[in-house]
Amino acid sequence: MKKSVIESLLPCPLFKGVGVDDLKKLTSEYMTLKVCDRNEIIISENNYTRALGIIIKGSATVTKHSGETSVLMSILGKGDIFGMATLFYEEDNFLTEIRAKETVTIAVFDKENVRKMLSLYPKVNENYITILSEKIHFLNTKISTYTRAETITKVAFFILQNTPEGKTEVTLPYNITKFADALNVGRASVYRAFETLENEGIIIRDGKKIIIIDSDALIKYK
Repeated sequence: MKKSVIESLLPCPLFKGVGVDDLKKLTSEYMTLKVCDRNEIIISENNYTRALGIIIKGSATVTKHSGETSVLMSILGKGDIFGMATLFYEEDNFLTEIRAKETVTIAVFDKENVRKMLSLYPKVNENYITILSEKIHFLNTKISTYTRAETITKVAFFILQNTPEGKTEVTLPYNITKFADALNVGRASVYRAFETLENEGIIIRDGKKIIIIDSDALIKYK
């Protein structure tokens, strides 16, 4: 297994506390690598296999489609995991679409190999349960946020959630009209929210690019 792949997987929460030698062994026995080109669909609602994916390099968008409306749920980057919620749940279709935002390399562990990992590596088992628990907490928080009336709260939450860790810049995936539709609010309300955040010196907006100036102040709106 390439050294760069091992180094990319070491910080992944799924392998927290797993030694390098054990990680080399489980990746060589249970993992395959997949490369997807920019804009290529990795998983769609009706076209997927039951497997766990971990981003090794690049990034991908997670989008939920409902009729003509598409809502960007999150942006996956290096070390992020997908497929956990449906791996052992026999649903007929996947709930979201995952698409490569750029050329992306993915570590893939199919269902049976994940079973073996969870059985043979207690630390991986514990980490898996912890990550699922964190996801449940996050989704509850997100539901609470998106049911609030204030548009500025939704905008702040979206910016914070989709800004890569350690970065202060994010690019909106849509124009303002589609962005407003995704948040289920009016376009004028979105403009006012951005204007408020800019006037308070919290962000700078340049077209679709958002630069966070004061993350603490932005978190307060969340």
